[in-house]
Amino acid sequence: MKIMDNFGKIKSTYNLILAEAISNGDENKKNTFKKYIKTIKENEDLNAQFNLYYNIENKIELDKFKALEYVNECISLLDGVDKIKLKEANKKLFREVINESFEIDVIKETLYKNIDTLIFTKKSYSTIDQLVDAKTEIVEYIVNNTKKEIAEGYGLPNSTLAEIATEKFNEEYGDLDESDIKAINAVLSTNESEKEEFYKSAIKECLSLVNGKLSESSGDIKEKLLSTKENLLNRNYNGGTFISDISKVIELKKHLSDN
Repeated sequence: MKIMDNFGKIKSTYNLILAEAISNGDENKKNTFKKYIKTIKENEDLNAQFNLYYNIENKIELDKFKALEYVNECISLLDGVDKIKLKEANKKLFREVINESFEIDVIKETLYKNIDTLIFTKKSYSTIDQLVDAKTEIVEYIVNNTKKEIAEGYGLPNSTLAEIATEKFNEEYGDLDESDIKAINAVLSTNESEKEEFYKSAIKECLSLVNGKLSESSGDIKEKLLSTKENLLNRNYNGGTFISDISKVIELKKHLSDN
């Protein structure tokens, strides 16, 4: 099998591995995904590449000029990266999952190919057309991109759910902790009662943390905590906005726990 070095396709493979790990309770695949996240976190070049793919893939901009400038700025952030070492790092990531099969949609596959072209094609008179074509197609992707909307999660493939889960809970590339695992499990679930139970539990944990801090706070900090508490008490489960809502609650819980 040919060793793959396109990071977009590799990223999609790991997302699918996460989905299977959660849905099947496969600890080996869960550990494989955690190792992938850890590798990206510890490798500055892979981290920069991940940021580039993530930002372009999720960028929404109707103005073509702004979209083009955005792409230019993103690509420029990898100017100082050793491209040979980056290619090798990508191949190493793929070797970890070389036996996994996966499929991605044509739009994403084209996007990944064009991003790869901009990163690794050396600029010269003979490659200008190739680079311009790739950049033009990326701009078209951005201006036609739309925000992911999930109504209830029914009927969605693991690949879609995994992509959303990893974006929401691993943007900082940190190791998956217990709350992350539970959150992803809830995202992948099609059972509304399980999602609602998890959401209410997360709210309860946040309220407990807020109450603990209220007893030792005063002034502006206490007012902010009281405002946060009121906000939490007014929150209700909504299946249509679950992913967005739970990600905010988990982010708040981590912030309260760390401060």
